Amino acid sequence: MVSSADPSAGEEETINMLFHLSRRSQAMVDRLISCLDRMEQVEPDADRMKDVFELDFLAIRMRRNDESLLVLAGGESARIRREPVSLVDVLHGARSEVEDFRRIEFGVIDEGLVVVAPAVNDLVHLLAELFDNAAAFSPPDSTVLVEARRVADRAVLLIEDRGIGIGAERLRELNHRLAHPSPVTAAMCRQMGIEVVSRLAQRHEMRVELEPVGDRGIAASVVLPAHALVN
Repeated sequence: MVSSADPSAGEEETINMLFHLSRRSQAMVDRLISCLDRMEQVEPDADRMKDVFELDFLAIRMRRNDESLLVLAGGESARIRREPVSLVDVLHGARSEVEDFRRIEFGVIDEGLVVVAPAVNDLVHLLAELFDNAAAFSPPDSTVLVEARRVADRAVLLIEDRGIGIGAERLRELNHRLAHPSPVTAAMCRQMGIEVVSRLAQRHEMRVELEPVGDRGIAASVVLPAHALVN
């Protein structure tokens, strides 16, 4: 669901455009990733292999961008999970999609947390967007700390950076957008990440909220409801 109200004619046109652009691009990117995977298996030269890995990462980032457009259009990923996945593996999957992945550090992760199959891909996508944002808005020599704990029948994830911080008014605006997805417009693509996170969270009844940490920095909390976990 993209919005609680019926879309206007203009919004419907934008949604259809995003949907078809995403699907067409996804098919090409998937072919590119398959080609790069084959190259990785046979390339003997270490320097060329490094270039192949860089191209592979860019292709994966392009695929996430296509999937973000699909989320804005109200569609779901064509990649289907049939088995639940441990939260640790979900976190590793999200980190692997971040260019600055070495700066994403895992702290305390409660054992035994397992994500139900229908929520896995969307949670990887949501977390990758939050990891990317935390890394982008913090010093390049700093780390982003990720922790996850079980609280009663839920799980709470914290993603903490030591970045430039956010003013109180802007923080209220962002938290409102995270809790209330905006109508789809072409201008939305300029700040696509937060809109994608908002829609993915709404899809699974997760709650995402930002709050200040210390003198500077921001912590993003992600609350996974009981039905998103294998209990």
